[in-house]
Amino acid sequence: MLTLLKFSALALTAAGATTVAVVVAQAAPASTAQAVVTKVVDGDTIDVTVDGRGERVRMLNIDTPEITGPEVQCLGPEAAAHLAELLPVGTPVVLEFDEERTDGYDRTLAGVRTRDGALVNAEMARAGLAVPLVVGDNDRFLPPVQQARDEAAAQGRGLFSPEITCTVPAQVATVTAAAEQAPAAAAQPPGASSAELATSASLAVAAVTTARALEDALVRDAMGLAWAVFTPDERDRLLQDVRDAAGRAEREAGALREAEAAATAQEAEAARVEEQRRAEEQRRTEERQAEERRAEEQRQAREAAERREAREAAARQEAREAAERQAREAQSQSRSGGDGEARPSAPDAGGSGAPSGYTGPRCYAPGGKTWKPC
Repeated sequence: MLTLLKFSALALTAAGATTVAVVVAQAAPASTAQAVVTKVVDGDTIDVTVDGRGERVRMLNIDTPEITGPEVQCLGPEAAAHLAELLPVGTPVVLEFDEERTDGYDRTLAGVRTRDGALVNAEMARAGLAVPLVVGDNDRFLPPVQQARDEAAAQGRGLFSPEITCTVPAQVATVTAAAEQAPAAAAQPPGASSAELATSASLAVAAVTTARALEDALVRDAMGLAWAVFTPDERDRLLQDVRDAAGRAEREAGALREAEAAATAQEAEAARVEEQRRAEEQRRTEERQAEERRAEEQRQAREAAERREAREAAARQEAREAAERQAREAQSQSRSGGDGEARPSAPDAGGSGAPSGYTGPRCYAPGGKTWKPC
């Protein structure tokens, strides 16, 4: 069906001749087509049938996160799922075309409208799941897509949400919170140990590392559509937030490292003083023990001398007693007559009335049977 006639004029000019205009009528391609959805490929691509012929349609002026390739992009599966909700299989749609009808992959390029007139391209952007995109001269749907994108940004939907972990706003919020929650040097308790300060410094350094890694990813544009969805001004603000967070954490980490170094020096000095005290205490203990050993040795020596003296005194006493006994025996023998003949011994008592146990000189009566002390 022809919906538009284009006319081209060919002017033939010759020297001295009248100009002749030849008008040729040409049929222009249709600007729309009726189609039925047969498959949702991803967030910006669908398969349809047009007059019984299958076509793959790439929606114009949007780009959504990929769901294939080496890495699934942030909200790629969610974008495909949302498009599937908007265009269930069997949904009749109207394809609206722009300057270029196909791309290098032989996909049909079009705006897709539902029967109620909703532009699906813009609805994907309104959900925060598509980035405005212009390829070549196809910019017909850019204004409504851009307007929908701005609405999503204002409402914090999809890629603009600070609540979805993989989005840039969420990651910026995470590093900002980590920097704010990182231990501060001023908040450390008095007398905090070097180990405690080292732990706090490590937490601050971790916040710095995370913030700097995000900064690097943003600067290198390594986050794909999750970063491309923002305007240059929005990117500058987000990047500055990340740098501010990293700066705060770095300052606290530096202060904590200085405090840790000071605490380490104080602990080393305290350890040195304690070591000296212990060494002095050990020296005094050893001196006291040596003195006690000397006292014990002297005590043992005195006791040994006393025992030796006692043994020697006992020996002298025993020798004295032995000598006395020998002397008494000798005296007794001399008094018995000295003739070498044994005299009968009388009973101790001998009827003499001598005290019992008497061992002194004896004077015997005639006959030698009785005696009395001399």
